[in-house]
Amino acid sequence: MAGICEIHLNRRQINAVDVPQKTTVVPGNDLVVRFVNHGSPIHLTLKAINASSFTDFFHANIYVPDSEDFPIPIREYAPSGEFSLQVIVGYGTKNEETEIEVLRPEVEERFTESPDLPDLEDDRRSSGSLSPGGILPVLLTIGLSLLLYILWFMEGEIIYNYIAYVLLFLGVIAAWFSNR
Repeated sequence: MAGICEIHLNRRQINAVDVPQKTTVVPGNDLVVRFVNHGSPIHLTLKAINASSFTDFFHANIYVPDSEDFPIPIREYAPSGEFSLQVIVGYGTKNEETEIEVLRPEVEERFTESPDLPDLEDDRRSSGSLSPGGILPVLLTIGLSLLLYILWFMEGEIIYNYIAYVLLFLGVIAAWFSNR
């Protein structure tokens, strides 16, 4: 269902523009701007104001000899809202604006019961739990590394520091593989 916005030109006087107050259109359809010229042929500028979330149309220069339909595509996933169309005639001396209301149709939400899913019995452990066999190597490497760091501070031998570093690195690897 295309929304039709009928705009009358030159009906009352030269360069007169009569626009509807509001036109409603549904997303995914075209807004058809129908120009009906009651006088001599006319050039006009059609400009969309604040319409970037509804359409890619920005502005167009249109020649209207007697009647002209100008489609403006409205995005399929456009939100509900409003933007303005401005019709400029007489080299910018006269302009009129009309509101275009983009109205998303009401969607009835239907909920169906989902089938019961079977419980998955998995032998894998969750990532947050460690078994005593998996935590023992980690605790052992941490304890030995702390002992070696204490020896390094007391004795001043740098080799204790290197060995403690390697042990901590091995503890990280052991913790990594214990969770797999």
